[in-house]
Amino acid sequence: MLRRLLMLPGIAIALAVVPAPAHAQSGGAVAPEVGGGGHSYGQPAARPAPVRPPRLRASRFSVTPASVEPGERLRFTYRVDGRVPRVRVRIDLLPADGRPPTRLRLGSRRTGRTLSHAWAGELEPGRYVARLAATGRGGARLRRTARASGRSALEIVAEPAPPPAPVVPVASSGVFPVQGTYSFGAEDARFGATRTGHVHQGQDIIAAEGTPLVSPRAGSVYWRAYQAAGAGHYLVIRGDDGRDYVFMHLQDGSLAVTKGQAVTAGQRLGSVGSTGDSRGSHLHFEIWPDGWFASDASKPIDPLPELLAWAGLAALP
Repeated sequence: MLRRLLMLPGIAIALAVVPAPAHAQSGGAVAPEVGGGGHSYGQPAARPAPVRPPRLRASRFSVTPASVEPGERLRFTYRVDGRVPRVRVRIDLLPADGRPPTRLRLGSRRTGRTLSHAWAGELEPGRYVARLAATGRGGARLRRTARASGRSALEIVAEPAPPPAPVVPVASSGVFPVQGTYSFGAEDARFGATRTGHVHQGQDIIAAEGTPLVSPRAGSVYWRAYQAAGAGHYLVIRGDDGRDYVFMHLQDGSLAVTKGQAVTAGQRLGSVGSTGDSRGSHLHFEIWPDGWFASDASKPIDPLPELLAWAGLAALP
């Protein structure tokens, strides 16, 4: 018994040196449990991999014919492949000269099938790029590659002018086309002056923008169009003398006549401007005795003698 009592202090001492619980060692802070995760301590969680939208591919796209006259029927043939069953299809016709595109919205179409669409809308003469666009669910978009770009070239050629109707020639007389202060410019404004890649086919008449322009003779409006990289807003008047009179670079928004309209001598056509490929406000004026581009043999003539006669001048001032 005495022996057991003597052993008790030793047990107490032993208990005193046994390590205390973890919270006692840490001054009151609770130690993290094993496998408790890192969110309570601010460690970033693993981010899920980004979900990529489905990819679409234009496995076929073409436009036929590749060269047409304005208003002729075009046929677009296309096929879109991808992991979505249907896509919304659009065809953009992009002019090479930077004018706004024409958009053909074809609506919802099935993928994995060769489809076609016919169209006969009006386009101005010039070069175009036909481009296919397609979108689907989940942000699916067309992926363009070197082998399947979804692009095709297109050219709208100017409609050849029909030969002018035979008329009885009349004495040359007419109204001067510019109704305001004007000048005939320097040598570079003359018929036959050198231009980049060609020669000047008319006479430039320098006048302030907005100066009224009139028809030199009675006749009709044979052509009315716009050419951004060349003539700008322009008119062709087919006169009662069988000749065509061409007005170029007219002021934007000033054209007062429509294609096919009958006109009288001195009737207002529009205003002097500087649209298209023009450096300064002026009228570029041409005369075509055998019709404007009526045939390969049809050519313009120097209009200056006629202009001087209409202005009542014997020679350049």
